[in-house]
Amino acid sequence: MVAIRSPADFQKHVQLRRKKRMDRIDAMPAELRELVHEYGFNVVDQFMSHGITKERTIRHLVECVLNEFSPTRGSYSMQGIRTEQVEAETP
Repeated sequence: MVAIRSPADFQKHVQLRRKKRMDRIDAMPAELRELVHEYGFNVVDQFMSHGITKERTIRHLVECVLNEFSPTRGSYSMQGIRTEQVEAETP
């Protein structure tokens, strides 16, 4: 742990952490950097730290989760089930 004694020390520590993070992103293949741009570094990093490193697999899993939990995505969104047909009532 780094001892932070002044605002200047804090800023230096923040800059070092930012550089370290960007170095990790820059070292990734282009396909994974694209995922970082779309979903964020933390999401992609968690998949990679659990051994999932293929771009297509990460994209598929993230999209499945987003479709499941987002009220406006997927075939069973809050706007209604797309496979269900509702007939109009006659007066």
